Amino acid sequence: MDTEELLETLQAADLSFYQANAYVALLELGTASATEVADASEVPDARIYDVLRDLDDLGYVELYEQETFQARATDPETIVDGLTDRASALENAAEEIQDRYERPTLDTQTVSIVKRFDTVIEAARSFVRDAEIQIHATLTRDQFETLRDDLADAHDRGVTVNVTLLGGDDDPPLGDDDFEGAVSAVRRFHRPSPFIVTSDLRRTAFAPNPAAIEEYGLILQNRSFTYVFFWHFLLFAWLPSPTVYAEDAATPKRYADIRQFLLEHRQLLRDDATVTVEVAGRHVEDNRDVTVSGPIVDTDHGSAAAGSLSSDVLALTGTATFVVDDGDDRHTVGGWGATYEDVEARCITVTAVEDVPAEN
Repeated sequence: MDTEELLETLQAADLSFYQANAYVALLELGTASATEVADASEVPDARIYDVLRDLDDLGYVELYEQETFQARATDPETIVDGLTDRASALENAAEEIQDRYERPTLDTQTVSIVKRFDTVIEAARSFVRDAEIQIHATLTRDQFETLRDDLADAHDRGVTVNVTLLGGDDDPPLGDDDFEGAVSAVRRFHRPSPFIVTSDLRRTAFAPNPAAIEEYGLILQNRSFTYVFFWHFLLFAWLPSPTVYAEDAATPKRYADIRQFLLEHRQLLRDDATVTVEVAGRHVEDNRDVTVSGPIVDTDHGSAAAGSLSSDVLALTGTATFVVDDGDDRHTVGGWGATYEDVEARCITVTAVEDVPAEN
């Protein structure tokens, strides 16, 4: 740092132009008379005594009489500590300003584009903490460890947590102990992929593949947009990936999407197993909240192509309806936007599965 830069920095630290000039001159002179300081700086003779007294009050110099009025710079340790603390405070303030500028107002904004991944992570943590039904997440090992406690809290609340873990074959593996109590199921994907966390098919935190040229993130509180990321998760990161962990099948699972529920239970239903569910949703005719419980007695799922090709992907297309018998009535249940069914399902909880007894 040259002298001009030092002078400008000291002025930024609240010294006046004359005070900064006198102090820098004394640093070079060591001990000097007031006249010598004035000659070595840009401080007028008429101002030098007042300037030196002000610096003495601020702790930058010491004044004493020795035939003439003398001044010397004090031990710089105190000054350096003060400047360092101020620099740190200014740096923190700069980071806070940037963070507040980029931070979305999660309660009011439907779609936000942000620049910092830290902002995306914080949004993801907020969405996980608010989840009630189901979480889908595509995470690296480090990201999983960052979110693990929040995922575990959601899992303890009964939320179904599905995680696709990203990484290569050389990455240290995580074991069942790492997943138990935090997730419902984990699959392993061996290629780079975007960071995605969806919550209850209503909220999404997204950041692109780390190899992407541009750095940005998306924070969404919009069901239509969240469905796009949910389908990306299912088709590219979940269905093609092998399962590396699944909790005890006796643990009740919740689903926010009827197609995923039917896909995961289609073989049981085809085999005439008894799958009992509790469906919380909206009554289509009068728009009231409704809950229906009972075994599934019929389904209408997929398309003709899905049936002929036996494809998981195609099984997600077409119709998606099932019928619940609550003991008094039968209720048709559809997914988001249901029009022809009795109930639009918002949360499907599997309460029991009874396999068909084997024939003797």
